Amino acid sequence: MNFASIKALFNKNKQKQKYLSCEYIQHGFNADYEDIKMCCMNTHEGGGRQILIPNYYGEKIDWDKFFEEKRQMREQNKKGITLERCKGCFFLKEQEWDDEDYISFIVFNHWTRCNCKCNYCFTSANFEEFAKRPNYSLYEQIKELIKRKQLRAGGEIGFGGGEPAILDEFEPMVNMLLDAGIDNIRVHSSGIKFSPAMARGIAEGKLNVVVSPDAGTAETYQKIKNINAFDKVWENIRKYAEAQTFDKGLARTKYIIIPGVNDTYEELDKWFELTVNAGVRWIVLDLEGGWYIWHKDKVPNHIYELLDYGIKKSQELGMIRCELYDRANDMNIHRGEYGH
Repeated sequence: MNFASIKALFNKNKQKQKYLSCEYIQHGFNADYEDIKMCCMNTHEGGGRQILIPNYYGEKIDWDKFFEEKRQMREQNKKGITLERCKGCFFLKEQEWDDEDYISFIVFNHWTRCNCKCNYCFTSANFEEFAKRPNYSLYEQIKELIKRKQLRAGGEIGFGGGEPAILDEFEPMVNMLLDAGIDNIRVHSSGIKFSPAMARGIAEGKLNVVVSPDAGTAETYQKIKNINAFDKVWENIRKYAEAQTFDKGLARTKYIIIPGVNDTYEELDKWFELTVNAGVRWIVLDLEGGWYIWHKDKVPNHIYELLDYGIKKSQELGMIRCELYDRANDMNIHRGEYGH
């Protein structure tokens, strides 16, 4: 086979094909606290969170085997076969996808320690047990992926948890990602501990931090978070906003609507006021996950109206964007199906 033939074959293999898939099936994974999963979505029909590496606790990853399994999943998608756990997910989309082996979407969720005790957290049934649970390190695995040139910019690297800022490897991990040219890092943080690495990423226009006070008053914050850190959190939000050198809304605040706790217009208005005063111009709205799973087919009109109010107010305030997360997005998309 001559050089021209080899080149033609190579280009053919890189051609994009159109089929139903998503970024995480193609080029992503979710590092959970006991498995490597496909993603962290769980409110759709299939349930999500397809397991890629079961019972994972920091062992060396065989990336060749990992990408072979990814290729098998892509081949199913090309044949029109949707994975059972992916059925009904609103992240699925029909478009042209490439067929290369690389990662550009990661969610780090591999620890459960936190510096607050949110009532809605999956650890709320036993905070002490989850606080003691050991976490594994992924630093060397990601370093190897970078060395193999199989970690690419163009997607999104996200940190969930647990609280990222108290993770031992968080500062060096973020700095390594930034040094490797990763330009879209999203960190979900309590905002209680300030992170220099996050401030660096914000200043370079490569990292956005989402802090979720979920309240506009210290009293409501205490009820939700079970810790007295309201003023400190808003001070750190202001510091992150001040680190912005690009008008991209990289410092963001989030409001999780919790029915019966913070689902009032007064509380939401005070949260908006604090957000504006902190210099934040990108907000996130969502609905408490456990409640939504049990009530998604009978969400009260009041919750829909509160969500609509938040979206409209963000526009009136000139926010760059009002972003809807998993539950709020699902509720908004399917409101006709649920009788609203």
